[in-house]
Amino acid sequence: MEHLTTKYIQKSFYETKVLPLLSFLYTDTMYSNKYDYYRIKDILDQYSSGQLESKRWAIDELNNCAPISQEDLVVVIGGWYGLMSHMLCESGVTNTIMDYEIDETCIDLHYKLKVHDNIMIEYQDGFEIFDSREHNGNDKVIICTACEHIDGDDLYGYVAMKNPKSTILLQSNNMHNIDSHVNCHDSLDDFIDSLPLDKILYKGAKRIGDYERYMVIAR
Repeated sequence: MEHLTTKYIQKSFYETKVLPLLSFLYTDTMYSNKYDYYRIKDILDQYSSGQLESKRWAIDELNNCAPISQEDLVVVIGGWYGLMSHMLCESGVTNTIMDYEIDETCIDLHYKLKVHDNIMIEYQDGFEIFDSREHNGNDKVIICTACEHIDGDDLYGYVAMKNPKSTILLQSNNMHNIDSHVNCHDSLDDFIDSLPLDKILYKGAKRIGDYERYMVIAR
């Protein structure tokens, strides 16, 4: 349990939210067809040391080079079960956080884990905000720590449409062995070269276990 408790997530959250959800899922899989055992493993994966470390790294470097202002709308794309949004709130962010996800079961379970009222969960491909003049505004911080799951050409096209005054934080990795990873990279430079970024505020690589994670923050 020690590695699970960080400055952006507390032990009480596991006791009051995560463990009850795991118990609920276990019981549900025995008596209902709504969920399957895969979701139990998925929830456990969300709170692995690697996931926690990558989100903590994102928040720390965002605070260092592009702190979120009170006027910013924060957008999390591919929010999974809500870890990134939760940790942002625990770090002190009180702004509205739009958490976009296209897996309806993830959304359902995120609601069961949700603590903070400023997190708005929506079933939508978050990158579609770049297609909208209304939503592609200036005062926005856009975060996607799951670029390995997004087709490279699609990601390039979406990022190319980003309002240049918005801040974007992107992460990918070199875990080519996972079937759902369609956009991995062999180095930080390889990741950055695949993106249409003009003003890079931060770039870095972090060794996490047996793989590397890459991150870039840009405008």
